[in-house]
Amino acid sequence: MFLKSKNWFGKSFQLGVFLLGLIYLLNYQEGLSQSGWTKGKKEGFYQLSYQSMLSSDYFTLEGEKLETNQFSQQSLVFYGEYGVTDQFTIIANLPLQTWNGFENTQKVSGLGDLRLEFKHAILKKYLPLSISIAPELPIGKANNFAKSTINDFEQINLPSGDGEFNVWSTLASSFALPNTPLYGSIFGAYNIRTEYEGIQFSDQFAIGAEVGYQIAQKVWVNARLNALATVGDVLVATDFVRGDGTEYTSFSFGASVPVYKKFHLNLNYRNFNDLIFDRKNLYSSGVVSIGLYYERK
Repeated sequence: MFLKSKNWFGKSFQLGVFLLGLIYLLNYQEGLSQSGWTKGKKEGFYQLSYQSMLSSDYFTLEGEKLETNQFSQQSLVFYGEYGVTDQFTIIANLPLQTWNGFENTQKVSGLGDLRLEFKHAILKKYLPLSISIAPELPIGKANNFAKSTINDFEQINLPSGDGEFNVWSTLASSFALPNTPLYGSIFGAYNIRTEYEGIQFSDQFAIGAEVGYQIAQKVWVNARLNALATVGDVLVATDFVRGDGTEYTSFSFGASVPVYKKFHLNLNYRNFNDLIFDRKNLYSSGVVSIGLYYERK
C-alpha cells in the first residue's frame, strides 16, 4: 500500500489508490475562518494564498498509522468576502490550481471545487451570531490520473475535486473585548454529502474555535482548534480518494502584517493530532501557507 520499497506498484497499487483522504480537504477546511461577523455593505476581503504539505504518514479508517511513499500537495487558492448588505455577506473559496503527486509518480494538477457561502447575521451588535449555507460545486477535476515513474503502465487517480455536490451549514458566534484588541469565535457546521458515480458518501460535522490578538496595533496573531468527524461508521473502503470517513483534530497558528496600504501578508501553520477526534483516512503533517490579502472598508 505505497509502502516504501523498490517496487511499490503491482498488487499494492490497487490498494494504494484508497490512501488519499486529504487530497481536496486541505483546500478549504482550515483556510476559512468561521465567525459570527458579517461584512458591512460594500466592504470586502480578498486573498490569494499558496499552501503546501508533504507527508508519508497515512492514518487508515481504523486510525492505524502507516508509512507510505511521500505524498505532496500544493494549492493556489482564492478566497473572497463581499458585504451585499450590513447583514448579508457572500463568500467564495476556489482552489485555482492544486498539484498532487507521490514521490514515484508524475505530479498532476487541476482546478478545485468552488465553494459559495451565503452568510446572514442573526445578531450583530452585542453578541455577533451568524448562520450560513455553503453549496460546493463540483467543477474541479474528479478524475486526474498520474502515471508511475517506475512502471509507465501503472497509474493512480489524484483528483483536485471530489466530484460530488455537497452543502455545508454553519452557525457561528464571536466576541470582541472593548478597548482591547482581542477577539474570539466558535462555530459548528454540518456537511450534507451526496454521491459520485453511484457511491454515496457519509455526512460530516465540524466544530472549531479561534482567538486572536493584535500586537503593537499592527500585527494580528491567531490560534485555531478545529475538528472534523464523519456521521456514522464507514467500514468499507468505497472511495477513500474523496474523503469518505475522514476524521481529525487540527490546530493552527497564524499572523498577518501590513505591507502596503490596505494590503497585508498572511502566514499560517497547521498540523493534526487526536485531541478531539482521532485521525482517520488522511495524510497527517504540517501545512504551511502564505497569502496576500486586500481589505476594503
